Amino acid sequence: MEIANPIVITGLARTFENNVALRVLNARGQVIAEDFTTATGEMGTHSPYRGTVWITSDPGPRVTVQALEYSAKDGSERSVVSVERPFNVEVIEAYLSLATPDCNGTVAAKQRVPKSISHARLLVETLIRSRNTPFPQGSRIQSINLRDGVVTVDFNERLQNVGGACRAEMIREMVTKTLMRVPNVKRVVITAAGSEKLALQP
Repeated sequence: MEIANPIVITGLARTFENNVALRVLNARGQVIAEDFTTATGEMGTHSPYRGTVWITSDPGPRVTVQALEYSAKDGSERSVVSVERPFNVEVIEAYLSLATPDCNGTVAAKQRVPKSISHARLLVETLIRSRNTPFPQGSRIQSINLRDGVVTVDFNERLQNVGGACRAEMIREMVTKTLMRVPNVKRVVITAAGSEKLALQP
């Protein structure tokens, strides 16, 4: 396990359909980040998995990293494995554009987040997890690429139909205004499952 941002978690699992839930708790024992991954191998055997969890708030001096399985029958937690580690990642101030509760625009905000070598990715991950977020549940970043001043953010298919014109406009404004503050970024392109045309449909 690599303690950085994101936290890279690896191991062996034997779970239903090879699904592995990952989560990180802060120094106070509160869950601050969750994600999932899939073990690669034949079901019913202990197979390797690898996942990344982005930390978008200051966790304090220590984190607890957990891998577990949620029961397909009743949703209960099973086979929880916990590892506690010191968290020595520098915390910086991130400059964001966040949606207003009434969907009338965005406001500038600062948030303390653990530093990452992938600063643009960290900013957008923080937007997805912000308060009053217009991002649909299940929104995930597939990739972020910067080339010749153009940064392209590719989300999963959840960003194709977002549930209303206002939500679509808020997401576009949040991502664009936030990333335009990053040095060398001149334009922001948003795609969903690789398609710019299908991204952010109301």
